[in-house]
Amino acid sequence: MTEKLYYKNAYMKNFSSRVVSCEPCEGGYAIALAATAFFPEEGGQYADTGVLNGIIVNNVQEKDGVIYHMTDTPIEVGAVVAGTIYFNARYEKMQCHTAEHILCGLIFKTYGLNNVGFHLGADDVTMDISAPLTWDQLMEIEHRANLIVYENVPVITVFPTPEELPSLEYRSKLDLTENVRIVNIGDYDSCACCAPHVAATGEVGLIKILDAEKLRGGMRIHIRAGIRAYREVAKMQATLSEISHMLSLPRLDTAEGVRKLLCDNETKKSELKASREKYFEREAELVTPTDGNLVLSFLDATQDDLRTLANAAIGKIGGILVLLSGTDGAYRFVLASRSVDLRTEVKKITAALGGGGGGSSIMAQGTLAATLTDIEKYFI
Repeated sequence: MTEKLYYKNAYMKNFSSRVVSCEPCEGGYAIALAATAFFPEEGGQYADTGVLNGIIVNNVQEKDGVIYHMTDTPIEVGAVVAGTIYFNARYEKMQCHTAEHILCGLIFKTYGLNNVGFHLGADDVTMDISAPLTWDQLMEIEHRANLIVYENVPVITVFPTPEELPSLEYRSKLDLTENVRIVNIGDYDSCACCAPHVAATGEVGLIKILDAEKLRGGMRIHIRAGIRAYREVAKMQATLSEISHMLSLPRLDTAEGVRKLLCDNETKKSELKASREKYFEREAELVTPTDGNLVLSFLDATQDDLRTLANAAIGKIGGILVLLSGTDGAYRFVLASRSVDLRTEVKKITAALGGGGGGSSIMAQGTLAATLTDIEKYFI
C-alpha cells in the first residue's frame, strides 16, 4: 500500500521516497514508491503531473492501494528519489474540486438533487445532477456559493471509524463501508471524496457557472473556479470589449446593440429577397417563348433565384428550361418542364454531364460537372 502524502498535506510540492518496484508497462515503466505526493487519476479528476529525479511523470494510476507513476525511463528499485509536483496545476484542481463540493452541497440541501457525475479535466469542469434546474435557479446557487467563498469557511477532512460512519450524514455516489474520507465545509456540505482540496473556501476565489444542458433525465453543469474562473472571465471581458468597440456602444449596452443589428439584418435580408424575386421575375418576362429547350446561365444566382425564374417562365418553354448558376465544371441547376417527366430525365442528364440531382416530374435540381458549351450542346 502506498502512503498518500497528499492526505497529510495537500500543499506538498516536494518529497522524497524509496522505489519499491519498477516494471515495464505499455509506453514505458510503472514505478511504485513507498510514499507519494502525486494524486492518481481518480474520482473524476485527472492525475497530477511532475518529475521523479528529473524524469517526467506522464501519468499516475492506483491499483489495489498501490500508486504507480508512469515514466519513459526506469528507476532502480531501492533508490531514494526526489519528487516534485507541478503545483500550479494541482492547485487549480484543488480550487475547482472544492467549488464542486460547495455547489453540489447547496443543490442537494436546496433541491434534494444528487451529484451523479463529475469530471475535472485540463480544460472543462463538469458536474452532473439528478434532475434539471432552471437557469435562474443555477444563478441563485452560484450567488450563494460565492458568498460561502467570501466567508472563508475551513475545509476539513476526516477518516471516521467504521463504528462512527453509520451515524454520519454525508453525500456519496457509492455505498462505502471502509477507508472513507469525508470532506466537510462548515454546515454547507459533507461529502465522501478522495481528492485534495484547499484549506478554506476563500482560496477558491471565484465560482462561475458557464453553461448547462439536460442529460439523461438530469443536467450537466459546466463550471470554472479559482484561477480558471479568472482566466475565463478575462476572456469574456476581452470579447465583450471587442464587441463594444465594433458597435461603438458601452459594454453593458452591447446585448441590445446586437439585438438591433440582428433585427436590421433580417429586415435587409427580407428586402434583398424581395428585390431578387422581382429581378428574376423580370428575367422571366424577357424569356422568348420556344417549343424546344432553353439554357440560361447566371454567375451567382441562388437555388431560390433559379426556382423563382423557373416558376415564372415554365409556361413559355415547350421542352426543358435549363437554369444554371456557377462556372464551368461546377454548376448548380434547376430544370423545369411541363412536357417531359424530369424524374427519369434528370438521371440521363447527370449521367451524361456529370453530377447528380433529383426532384418532381415538373422540376428538378442538382449539380453538373460539365462546361457550359457541353451543356448547351446536350440540350440545344
